[in-house]
Amino acid sequence: MTRIPRKPLSAIDLSTFGSFVLSTEQQQHLDRGVALFNSRRFWEAHEVWEEVWKVRPEDGRFLIQGMIQLAAAYHQLVRGVHRGFLIHLRQAEERLKLFPPHALGVDIAALLKTVQDSLNSVENCSDRQVNWATLPVAQITLVEG
Repeated sequence: MTRIPRKPLSAIDLSTFGSFVLSTEQQQHLDRGVALFNSRRFWEAHEVWEEVWKVRPEDGRFLIQGMIQLAAAYHQLVRGVHRGFLIHLRQAEERLKLFPPHALGVDIAALLKTVQDSLNSVENCSDRQVNWATLPVAQITLVEG
């Protein structure tokens, strides 16, 4: 498998993002990752999605990367690494908001709402003021077309 070179987000021409199709194998990885994520097996979802991310060209790389970072955020939250949770959550938001509300059959709009609700709950509070256990955990919903 050939790994596609990485570019920073700032170097990507967003006007080239369009609809894209996953191979059968990539779709299987995406679906398996969704099932793992929704079962709160965040690290495993992250690992499965990396198999897609490694080989995607720019058009899909940032969507998959956003989902990977979302999984990493919740993995950090479960581990009690609150700073890591916030860093990954912001990075996930930065990438996911580049895409239409329903990209790759994923309800991106619902994911972003949960991310934004969590960020709004914690960004202006000290670590001690936040009840980390009550933050909403996103579920990934698959939608048609």
